[in-house]
This record gives sequence, C-alpha cells and structure tokens, in this order.
Amino acid sequence: MRTWSLLRALAAEGHDVSLLTFAEAEELDGHLAAVKEVCPQTYVIPLKLVNLSSPAGYLGRLRGLFSAKPYALRRFASRPMRERVIQHLKRGEFDAVMCDTIFSLVNLPLFQVPLLLNNPDVEYVVLERYLAFETNWAKRLYARFEAVKVRRWEQCACQRATAGMACSEHDRSLLQALAPNVPIFVVPNVVDTENYEPGHEGDGRTILYQGGMDWFPNRDAVSYFVEQMLPGVSSQFPGVRFVIAGRNPSLSFQQRFAGISNLQFTGTVPDMRPIVSGADICIVPLRIGSGTRLKILEAAALGKAVVSTALGAEGLNFEAGKEIWIADDPASFSQAIVQLLRNPELRRQMGDRARKRVESDYSFAVLQTSLRRLSAHFSTSTVPSFVEDSYPGLDHRPS
Repeated sequence: MRTWSLLRALAAEGHDVSLLTFAEAEELDGHLAAVKEVCPQTYVIPLKLVNLSSPAGYLGRLRGLFSAKPYALRRFASRPMRERVIQHLKRGEFDAVMCDTIFSLVNLPLFQVPLLLNNPDVEYVVLERYLAFETNWAKRLYARFEAVKVRRWEQCACQRATAGMACSEHDRSLLQALAPNVPIFVVPNVVDTENYEPGHEGDGRTILYQGGMDWFPNRDAVSYFVEQMLPGVSSQFPGVRFVIAGRNPSLSFQQRFAGISNLQFTGTVPDMRPIVSGADICIVPLRIGSGTRLKILEAAALGKAVVSTALGAEGLNFEAGKEIWIADDPASFSQAIVQLLRNPELRRQMGDRARKRVESDYSFAVLQTSLRRLSAHFSTSTVPSFVEDSYPGLDHRPS
C-alpha cells in the first residue's frame, strides 16, 4: 500500500516513473494494467521467495550464519534485476533512483544519480524486538547475530543514500542516528480518504485484526490476543466474535485455535475495506514491529474505533483516549474492548475523531506535500561520490 501510494503521488506530481519490480506470476492477475496507468514503463522480474519456515528456508538461514551479510539479501539478490537496473541507468535519462527498502540495494550498482531510500520501517529494530519474546535459545541466538548484520547493512544503506524517507518522526530519528550526514525526511504512510467511506455499522459484537499471516509479528499479535485477552472479553461479553483477516494463514497456525468457536480466519481477501466496515472494533495488539501501521489508518479512515498497544500505534499522531485507545497489558486491553462493545456511541465518537485525524495528517494530499519537500531537496543537492571501501561487505560493481 505504501509503494502504491508513493507511485501514484509521484505521478500526480508530474514525475515520469519507470518501475522495476519483483513479482510472482499470480500477483500480476488483474493488477498490471492499473500499475501501467501510473507507470507506463513497468518491468516485472519473476521472483519466488522461499518460505522462511520451510526446510529450504531453514537451510538457507543456516548457511547465512557464515556470511557477513544479512540472510534477507540472499533472498532478494537477482542477476536479472541487477542487469535490468544497469540497462536503465546506462540510458542516462533519470534524475533520481528511488529504492524500496534497504534490501533492494543488493541489486544496485554504483552510479552518479541521487539515490532516495524508502524505509517502510527500521529493519534492525524489528529483530531486536523479536528477541524480547522468543524463548527458543537457538532462534534467539540466530536472531541476535542477524540483528547485528541487519543493523550494519541498514547503516551502510542509509549512508549511501542522497536522502532517506521514513514513515514517522520516531523512525526518522532512529535512521538519522545511523547516518547523521544524510537528510532523512518524514514521508508518512497514508490512505486515500476519498476511497474510504465511514459510517458503516457492524453487528455490535465483531472484533477485527487485519494483517498478513505470513509475517511473524502479525501471528504473534493474534496469539497474544487469543491466549491472554479474548477469554476475558468473552466472559464479560458473551457472543463476541473475533475475525482475523489477512493472507496466507498456514494450516498449522489455524489449527492452533480450532477449538475456539468464536474465531474466524478469512485468508486472502481482494479488498479489506468491506471486512473493516463490518467490524465494530479494530484491534492492534502488536508487540513486535516498526514503521507505522496502515491497518490503523484504514480502520480510522472508515470511522472505526481502534484499540492498540503503544508499539502498535508507534509513530502515529493519534491522541490517546480520544482518537485511539492505548492499552499495553492484557487486562487493560480486554477491558477497553468490553467498554467499547457496550457503548456504541463511544465507538462512534472515537471513530469520527480518528477519521478527522487521518484527513488532516495521513491523506493523499499530505503525501504529495511531503514528496514536494523531498524533491526540492534532491533537485538542488550535490550528488555524493560513492566509494566501495566505505561500505564493507557490499558489492556494488556491475558484473
């Protein structure tokens, strides 16, 4: 969603954007035409990611222990992508290269064009937060080594950039510490409020969590809620229903909760808006993660009351108690949900105020304004001369 918003905003600002992207074949169905309306020059490079929990994923991570580079780089390193990038850069007609995530840099050679680095989150922070909840000693040891390597790569990536893009002031400060001499701009996650119509009511008993179930922080949030909060909610509000909406919930993960009758997995859905509209409360019990949560912005844009942990709402300018309900311990989180379920008017008021916050701080117009500030900077900046020795462990030279 962030990438799509950025592409649309750049096009709306009059920029000609060529898009080089990875995709699996099934991801293209029904979407490529819409993408080409925004980026007529779109080139898709096939990439089949190995499931991190598969035998091949575990074997790959084991081999990665003996490398100075993070394992994620092995997953995204692609000779076809690198060759396509080089072909484009040789044309000499680009004013800037925008790189999506620090891991995309593995396919980027040295070049004398401003590099804008998009940071959807702070990658090393995600791993460090994971360590606080992992009890398996082998996984903890692996994650600790990987966090060090990711932080080192993230620092090199930020230092290489002409300018960086962060989701929030919180993330900007963390990234700025990695690269004090590189300007980092806040380019927020947004939703196009014109495409989100609030006012839809749920059935008075539905709680929703949305997020891809192939991402560990989302699975951890679901497990945390079901095991430590849902029983308390159910005892005080019989008939409550918990819906988990998001792609790729594994069979084993679903089976963990098979005995809970008031829990439902939707799996992949084509459009999340009808699912959110049918909920009464949206919850974000996250304990691991970084960046800012689009799930909160979507819920708020649809006028839904949101209960979140402080980490879940990190970086967002929502006023606690008025535009969002913040609770960090299971008892307080459960009680907040019960109070909102019992008070439809309170839900409506909180949802209305949250919608106004999105309109003022997280709309498409706000994104365009932030990109104008970024564009004004790099159009007048001096492009740095990149030296390979300044970035140990990176290979930028074309093959």
